[in-house]
Amino acid sequence: MEPQIRAQVYELLETMCQALAHLREGGDDSLLDTVREGRKAVTALLDQALDTSLTRRVNADRLPDDEWVQMAYLVLGELEDPFQPRNAFDRQMLSLLQYFWDNSEKTLLKNLKQKMDALKEMPGGEENYKGFVEYFARFPLWGTLDPREGCYDTLERRAAVLKRHSYDFLWLYRRLEDYLSRQTLFAILYNWALLDLQCITRVKSIFPDYWEPDIFPDNDGDVLVDVGAYVGDSIGQYVNMYGTGYRRIYAYEISPESCAALAKNTAHLHDVVVRQKGAGARRGSFSLSLSSDPSANQVGANGGGEQVEVVPLDEDIEEPITFLKMDIEGAEWDALMGCEGHITRDRPRLAICVYHGYDDLWRIPRMIECMEPHYHMYLRHNGGNLIPTEFVLLCRPEKD
Repeated sequence: MEPQIRAQVYELLETMCQALAHLREGGDDSLLDTVREGRKAVTALLDQALDTSLTRRVNADRLPDDEWVQMAYLVLGELEDPFQPRNAFDRQMLSLLQYFWDNSEKTLLKNLKQKMDALKEMPGGEENYKGFVEYFARFPLWGTLDPREGCYDTLERRAAVLKRHSYDFLWLYRRLEDYLSRQTLFAILYNWALLDLQCITRVKSIFPDYWEPDIFPDNDGDVLVDVGAYVGDSIGQYVNMYGTGYRRIYAYEISPESCAALAKNTAHLHDVVVRQKGAGARRGSFSLSLSSDPSANQVGANGGGEQVEVVPLDEDIEEPITFLKMDIEGAEWDALMGCEGHITRDRPRLAICVYHGYDDLWRIPRMIECMEPHYHMYLRHNGGNLIPTEFVLLCRPEKD
């Protein structure tokens, strides 16, 4: 891209960012015209630089303004510093991205439906097909699925995120620190796109979900915050891995029954502070929403259930923290908003689940990048292969 054109695109995007910031603060709706005109102008310039249609490549017209601007910055970054595959893994990832770019969202969805039907023809296929359909009835965070009623909501969500956020996934691939992480990302996306059950099995971590000694070697003097501590199983794995050299553990859990079990199971450990609270961006009281699986309990704004206090961790924990773990059924984004101060000041090690929705895989790393750009990022998978779950973003600060 010519320097003058690149400068023009940056100027247009900056103007759009300012307009969107004013709109969020209640600015004049006439600023929407600035955003619309900016999208048209930037699209024309990027189309010329890419020698293809940006709209067709990433279904850009379907992106909300904030995500569209982020996508445009990522495309511009790729034009300035193109991804150059260095090995078979890189070529494999680029080929998958090309599949997203070359096919429409409608085609991606059609292929997914065909792959789902083809599950029945594989060994154990009927059982896999039934398990695949029933999973989304039990855990609707990823959307719903009922082929008998013509409902393919979760597959539609997959096709949308793969098409519209392909540049976010390319950014993340390049941002991840090692090839196990990059292969894990590829395997997740490959499963999402083509229901492949083999690739994901080759990247399953041999370590417990959050405590990988190659990345986090010890817990000396740790102040650990375990958000979504459940009955203390993750704390037990933490102590088994590292011992009791930590300073303090804060354990957050929303269910009273789980909290009681958590307190009992950690009673033999020193300095464990159990708090029956949820973590969020702002302080409030929310209804407890019970799941058939107690580990998947959530809080919601509505409903007549038992009330649970939700707090920002920035307000609830005064001392610096060294390790933050979150597994809270899709509330990770909101909880991270409430502990931005700790992240920017303390730069704790992070173990954040990014599997509670298709967007979390790209948007949570982007959020953390904006808060603290100097983390080393890793991705690990500890779940199954039919529907990949239990994948965790691990972030190690440079000071480690």
